Amino acid sequence: MNNQIDLLADKLDFTYKKEENPNDVRHILSVALNYWPLFLISILFCLAAAYVYIQRVPNQWNVVSKIIVDDDNNSPAKSLTHGLNSDMSSMFNVKNVADNEVKVLKSRSLMKRVISQLELNVHVYDKSGFKKAELYDDAPFKVEVLHKGDITRLGSYQVEITGDNTFSLIDPDNEVELKGTFGKPLQLRQYTIALRKANNFTPNGDYEILIRTIKQAELELANNYEVGLDDKQATIINLKLNYNDPKRGEAILSRLMQVYLQDNLANKIRITDSTMRFIDRRLVVVGAELNSAEKKLEVYKRENGISDISAQSKALIAGADTYQAKLNENEVQLAVVNDLYKYVNDARNPQVVPSSLITKDVAFGTAINAYNEMLLRKEQLGLTLVESSSVIKNLDQQIELARRALMNSLRNYRSSLQVSQGAVKKQNATIVEKISNAPVKERLYIDYQRQQNLKQELYLFLLQKREETAISQTATLSSSRILDPAESEELPFAPKKSIIYLIGLLAGFCLPATAISVKEMLNTRINSKADIENHTNVPLLGEISRNANKNKVLIYKEPRSVVSEEIRALRTSLKYVVDKSSSNVIMFTSSMSGEGKSFISLNLGNSIALTGKRVILLELDLRKPTLSQNIGISNDHGFTNYLLANDDDPIESYIRQSPDNENFYFLPSGNIPPNPAELLMDEKVKDIIADLRSKFDYVLIDTAPVGLISDAMIIEEFTDITFYVVRQNYTYKSQLGLVNDLYKTKKARDLYLIVNDIQTHKNGVTGYGHGYGKYGYGDEEEDTGLFAGLLKRLKPSN
Repeated sequence: MNNQIDLLADKLDFTYKKEENPNDVRHILSVALNYWPLFLISILFCLAAAYVYIQRVPNQWNVVSKIIVDDDNNSPAKSLTHGLNSDMSSMFNVKNVADNEVKVLKSRSLMKRVISQLELNVHVYDKSGFKKAELYDDAPFKVEVLHKGDITRLGSYQVEITGDNTFSLIDPDNEVELKGTFGKPLQLRQYTIALRKANNFTPNGDYEILIRTIKQAELELANNYEVGLDDKQATIINLKLNYNDPKRGEAILSRLMQVYLQDNLANKIRITDSTMRFIDRRLVVVGAELNSAEKKLEVYKRENGISDISAQSKALIAGADTYQAKLNENEVQLAVVNDLYKYVNDARNPQVVPSSLITKDVAFGTAINAYNEMLLRKEQLGLTLVESSSVIKNLDQQIELARRALMNSLRNYRSSLQVSQGAVKKQNATIVEKISNAPVKERLYIDYQRQQNLKQELYLFLLQKREETAISQTATLSSSRILDPAESEELPFAPKKSIIYLIGLLAGFCLPATAISVKEMLNTRINSKADIENHTNVPLLGEISRNANKNKVLIYKEPRSVVSEEIRALRTSLKYVVDKSSSNVIMFTSSMSGEGKSFISLNLGNSIALTGKRVILLELDLRKPTLSQNIGISNDHGFTNYLLANDDDPIESYIRQSPDNENFYFLPSGNIPPNPAELLMDEKVKDIIADLRSKFDYVLIDTAPVGLISDAMIIEEFTDITFYVVRQNYTYKSQLGLVNDLYKTKKARDLYLIVNDIQTHKNGVTGYGHGYGKYGYGDEEEDTGLFAGLLKRLKPSN
């Protein structure tokens, strides 16, 4: 029998051929081709949606500029103070000043000031076109928010210009419509606004006004505003702003740079002014002390008639001068420290502390600079925040901690100076003791001279610092300057049309592919040949297409139809699986009712009879007989009647000959019995089939579905071949498990599959639907209109 199956596979290309590795790609392609109109419509729809999206979304431009931060070491002030602060920064590895400027340019306080100055929280949109576009210079009117309090919620208003001086404003949130006049305030629920005519005013049009909170405008600006360095070793800062109006974007970026440069210059001027005020106050005090010391020396010399120091004390004085110079230098630093201590000790009036007065201890530069930066930070925040703000309070606490730390450093430094002064004084005392024998007048003269020299050196030091500060003040420039002004790119960078169309194209493919995949995964019925091959190894003997005319049962009257040709193909395949030397009993069964076993058995029997073979068809579906009804034969006198009859009437008296084929006979089921299974187990059944086998070449038995009842398995022992009928889009895939069980356990001998009701409009890549009608075999009339064909392809039968 296996040799017969292999021979069949070689002879007939449309019948079963065993394939160990089904071509999944070919199957996917076939499924896709079945739904090509759906893919086409989906792609066109998604591309149209992409086009609409591109037309609706506002264009976005990149606005760029550059700022260069100059090196402070080249400034006049740094050159006169020998670059002390810069040296301290390099010693303590202070971060590049350009990084700090990046943070300033990105600060919230700077953006808030720009938003307030340019009213970036107020937008005007033109609604007359397909795309809602924001208006800037070309707006027909300007919106002025008269109420300056904080805006707490978003406001959107529809404006219709109704005349030269009038307009209508609709608040959709509150369902309020107001009439207004240009130039006059209009009271709204949260604030008062005024619409003022612009140069481009036209007495008609529909517009939208959007008023956001400062927080919302700040967040939007921060999300579209980027600041960064070209190189960590360079001091060039790149600024970039993404905005939907290139002109307004340039104005925003220009104002950001302008406000930043103004603040930068103002900070430098404040530090210089504070230093000048401190030096001027100290010059007044030290000048008075120097004048007093000079007068005392003058009076002493006049009263004692001293005009020159004796040669005898020159050697002692030379030695004393060395230590006196050290003492004087120490006294100067100590005086400066004491003055700074008093300056910083005033907690109620914190002021910027000049750092250039301390020339010995580099640690003071860092501490004083940190203290000054916090004071300047407080001044900047004071422009936008109140004193009771948590940010101001927190900064005050930091300033107080820094002031205390600075005072502690000053005390420590003063202590070190005092210790050093004590050591110098001790060494000086030794020399003083040596010259104690000198004339009293000369010793007193030296004392007065020392005091005068000390005050003079301190006075000259302050004068020098005042001149340096005055020069620095005159030459004060911002440490940053604009390298490239704000300029927008020629073309918008968004929306990116090519990417959007590509996404639309991919979506057009993916959406139907996903839907089809879900449908295929959820499909529990046999749909293609691959479904059979993947679930069972039972040989496939034949494939029968869908019968377009439901009223036709015997197809032999239409020999050129697709179904007739496929029945003949099945008849041909039958030659390779039957025993040609004897009569054959063939049983037809299925998983459930409605799969077409009666239709196939009837038409196959008729086709075999046309070849001259004597064929009889037994209707043994005793529970739900439909065959007799379909061919128009009375079912009152048949198989069950013969089994239950007590007379000796021969079986031939119950057999009916086909009126159209003299070699084709029927044995109806007869009356429906109450116990079909027990009736089929009667010994007479075996005798009937044996008798019919001797009188006919083929005995075809149409039985009940094996998946529901056991009637077919009772008859199976009397048969030679079993044909198991499955129906496309009707038989469940899980029901093939029953076929496998019958095949593996040999419960059904010589089991073959026949697929029924195959749709012929499928593609020819793989699976079902080989389309015989294209070669002249089909004469069924179908609606071949474009719309009807499209519907059939969009919604395949299930």
